[in-house]
Amino acid sequence: MNNDKKIAEYLAVKKFLKEHPDYFNKGEQSSIEYYSSKKNDEAYLKDVTREIYDELGLIPEDKNIYIAFIELIKQVFGLDNKNIVEVGGGIIPRLAERIKLQQKNGTITVYDPRLAKDIDDTEGMKLKREQFSSATDIPDANLLIGLMPCEGATPLIMQATKKQIDFILWLCEGGPHGEPFDFYESDEEWIASTIHTARRGIEDNNMGELRKIELKDYSEYPIIYNRHKK
Repeated sequence: MNNDKKIAEYLAVKKFLKEHPDYFNKGEQSSIEYYSSKKNDEAYLKDVTREIYDELGLIPEDKNIYIAFIELIKQVFGLDNKNIVEVGGGIIPRLAERIKLQQKNGTITVYDPRLAKDIDDTEGMKLKREQFSSATDIPDANLLIGLMPCEGATPLIMQATKKQIDFILWLCEGGPHGEPFDFYESDEEWIASTIHTARRGIEDNNMGELRKIELKDYSEYPIIYNRHKK
């Protein structure tokens, strides 16, 4: 990337942070400034920066994780005639906004307690500023999705398998974070346990079989989903 373009991106991100001072906490703002100042593509991949970069149209299509994930969802399940629930949509719900632009019919409901207060519902897209849990009422959902929702991964899987709702989930780090209930020793152990839980839920509830793929250009973590047997 040439230096002038990188400087322009950095200044655009700084301007965005100044215009939206309540979106991110001080630690996140520092992290965003750090990654946006680097000369490589890390800012496109980090969760604290990719929402802003996509909002500002700064991510090249071939490096855009939202585009890659949506293309996979379209291949596996399709978008039309779907009432989609997204778990952990972030502060700026870029995945949901992109999906809504491509849906000819259907809805998407986004759950995240940190959804920006100045972003409103639109036709077919509803924002829920609350934590998604295994007890969340989602009566009309027929597809659950999550793009690296961290702690939202487990309730997503539990809801999907209990209610026999198709799902696709891009995993992320989830190992030792210091919580009293966190007994995993590594990200790898947490991911293996999560995949095992999903596989058992799919098999026990006649939802087909678990599929796992990796898109290494975007993340070291796998994507899992259920696939009905033909």
